[in-house]
Amino acid sequence: MAGGSPPQSGREGMNASFVNTSLLGVAISLPLIATGATILRWYARRLKNRATTLHADDWMLLITLILCWAHSINTIVAGGIGGINTIKIPPREYATVALRTLWISTLFLVSALYTIKVSILVFYYQLFSVATWFRRAVIGMLVILTLWFVSSIMLALLSTVPFDGAFKDAATAKHRFDFNAWYISYSGLSILFDVIILCFPIPMIKSLKVTTKEKISILGIFWLGGFVCVSAIIRFVFLYNSIYRLTDFGQNQYSSITVAFIWAEVEPNTSVIAACLPTYRPLFKNGVLLPRMVSSMRSALGLPAKQATGSDVTGSNPSEYYQLDKPKRTKKNDALVKEMMNSGTRTTASDIEAHEMIDTSQLGRKWGY
Repeated sequence: MAGGSPPQSGREGMNASFVNTSLLGVAISLPLIATGATILRWYARRLKNRATTLHADDWMLLITLILCWAHSINTIVAGGIGGINTIKIPPREYATVALRTLWISTLFLVSALYTIKVSILVFYYQLFSVATWFRRAVIGMLVILTLWFVSSIMLALLSTVPFDGAFKDAATAKHRFDFNAWYISYSGLSILFDVIILCFPIPMIKSLKVTTKEKISILGIFWLGGFVCVSAIIRFVFLYNSIYRLTDFGQNQYSSITVAFIWAEVEPNTSVIAACLPTYRPLFKNGVLLPRMVSSMRSALGLPAKQATGSDVTGSNPSEYYQLDKPKRTKKNDALVKEMMNSGTRTTASDIEAHEMIDTSQLGRKWGY
């Protein structure tokens, strides 16, 4: 269905454009929201460590955001050339415009879904870098994703005969393979990788020396990105239906993909937002953002200001809520400390403490990133 409306028939349906007002609204609004989420991420970083240096995951996120904007601009240009809601150029010419737009969209979407996955994995690598096996797992997943991305881009670029047929004259260009079948399989693999990446933090969080309730709380923060998997599945369903179950639009197949195209806009942009959410903790403590908003609302309603207590976040240790910086003594560390004490060399408290700090303490220092 085009934009969620009932199927049209006759000449009106044949003249329907796949770029309608709903798609246009999503293409404009979501990149703006994703941009705002990215700015808040960098602001939270500055609150945390007073630094403005961008790390590898930040750069990959920035590239993803640029690709999201490029995807939206591609949609807006298609609407400007071919028409919004109703096509304004000859059907033959519109077929070339629509197919070229879909092909360019594939390049942007494939690239954006790759870079955002890399950004999240690099963030995990930095956050849980204390575990060697976890670092190796992340690197292995990055290799798999890179091979998947390179092969997908090559297939998209080489999909037509001649090579530039998808851009110059997509309506008459011949495909080297079943492009629709490949795109369906690509979307399915993307969903599988999303689920795997979503499950990556589970072993590390499970090993933390905190209560089960706190583990669930931490895991819930990472799983806020679960909506990305939902949006990917919805896009997959609409894409499949638009390709293999088209019955109402005759030869005008392009207007039937509007809903799938909307979700193609939703998925990468919500991925950017989801990747930013775990970094927002500094915004909700020490009187920043939410506490100030609550205080302002209470003041506007004439309610007395809430008195700070020892259990308030603003009055507690920044990492106390997650209890991630509590050192743990192990047999290996005790042996090292005993060896240091018996060696006859001068041993300071800081030397002993350096041997007693464990993985969760390093995670605690990085939490709130």
